[in-house]
Amino acid sequence: MNRANHGVACGIRNTVFGLLSVILPVSAAAGDDSPYGPLILEEVAAGLDRPVYVTAPPGDHDRLFIVEQDGDILILDRTTGELNATPFLSISPNTAANERGLLGLAFHPDYEENGYFYVNFTGSGGATFVQRYEVSSDPDLADPGSAFDLMTVAQPSGNHNGGWIGFGPDDYLYIALGDGGGSNDPGDHGQRTETLLGAMLRIDIDSNGFPDDSTRNYAIPEENPFADSDDGPEDPRPEIWAYGLRNPWRPSFDRKTGDLWIADVGQSAREEINFQPTDSEGGENYGWRLREGMIATPSGGVGGPRPEGNVDPIYDYEFNGRRSITGGYVYRGAAMPHLQGAYFFADYMAAFINSLRYDGEAVTDITDWTQAFNNSIDGSVQNPSSFGEDADGELYLVTLSGEVYRITQPPWYLWRNREFTGEQLDNPDLSGPAATPANDGIPNLLKYALGLPADEPGHPLPVETAIREFDGQQHLAMTVHKSPDASDVTFLVEASSDLGATDPWSAAETTVVEETADRLVVRVNAPADETGRAFLRLRVLHGD
Repeated sequence: MNRANHGVACGIRNTVFGLLSVILPVSAAAGDDSPYGPLILEEVAAGLDRPVYVTAPPGDHDRLFIVEQDGDILILDRTTGELNATPFLSISPNTAANERGLLGLAFHPDYEENGYFYVNFTGSGGATFVQRYEVSSDPDLADPGSAFDLMTVAQPSGNHNGGWIGFGPDDYLYIALGDGGGSNDPGDHGQRTETLLGAMLRIDIDSNGFPDDSTRNYAIPEENPFADSDDGPEDPRPEIWAYGLRNPWRPSFDRKTGDLWIADVGQSAREEINFQPTDSEGGENYGWRLREGMIATPSGGVGGPRPEGNVDPIYDYEFNGRRSITGGYVYRGAAMPHLQGAYFFADYMAAFINSLRYDGEAVTDITDWTQAFNNSIDGSVQNPSSFGEDADGELYLVTLSGEVYRITQPPWYLWRNREFTGEQLDNPDLSGPAATPANDGIPNLLKYALGLPADEPGHPLPVETAIREFDGQQHLAMTVHKSPDASDVTFLVEASSDLGATDPWSAAETTVVEETADRLVVRVNAPADETGRAFLRLRVLHGD
């Protein structure tokens, strides 16, 4: 490991014992020219069986729920980093093949009080089932006998099932359904409002507007665009909120603004991202099968001009090897404030990961993170099947090959980006590792390592030296109260009895007595006596 070879020194010395501290600054990652530092993937789970989604109940900051296509919902304990041995729920029968299986999971906004959660899966005969379950008396186990059918939708083919479900800021449940499959939507479901296929649905799961119909255990929000439909076989379905979709894969709500983002997989020419502002009154027609992205569908002879009520996507891209968009989220976490407002998405086939920003009028700041992410895992991301959010709004990337990654930064950069504004980050004399913004002589890297704020005086330092008894003898010892978040630094304590020597310092002259995530105790090997002199030096190392 290469270490920076310059530093800032401060020290305390008396006639017998002393302390000298040297802090070696961080070296930037190769090729990184952003003042914010690199973005990386951090693996949090591996060896999974075709994971397709991750999420968490509102307010549950200790767990992440992982959906596997074969029907299992697993719990990752974020406090330990371990998967629970027993699945939260296993759903059967579940037809898991190709684009079918357990595809969606959403927790009721009042999950903490009522224990309700909802799943979307393809079951017997390939139909889409939306069901409600309840948690058991054990918070890590669902009650498998609590299944309650909300809706069943027949699927004519084994693909384009959609599968996402999620609660909007209005607390209604949104359900994304594909066009039913087949090339170029042979049933023209995308443009037909008398079918639920090819549409985004919105239902009220806390009421029952169809008490005489056991197959429709929900109510229609009165603001739905077709809420006043006669609901006959040829009438628009009142459940529809928006339509004209082919295979919406992983829509999401912006948790800050309430805007709805809908990534829609294309036929053979374009992949697209649709945007619905939070003040939408519904009824948007996103164009399929007449439109593919921003153009008339070029295949199958089905393309045409924009239909009535058509809303173009805010962004599309041509195939060119990229042909299956995976929708993501607008970042709203607290760990990386410079990414606030960036929408992340991927392509399942091309395995790229991008982000963009949209201000309601124009798309800007399109960024390709693929190479940086691949470099961070010493490999390459394969088949990104989904993104997800935890309860804190931090983002995760899921791959069908079995991994879940947190999108994050090395800890030093997380601290630095939290402590300084973008303008300050452009000034290394203020935000660099050797800088002392509080004018207290204590550089940023040492404050980071010890868990101190950058702009507040760091005295007294949480570093103590004292004569302590070990095994019946007195030794000079150093206790360091370090930050458990500073996992990318190394603390090295060295001893010397002669500062005038050419190379006086040696870690071999010390013994680590105790080391935990937040505490380090080191002593000098030689016992203390009245005639000798001993010094301890703390080095904080950080580099590539």
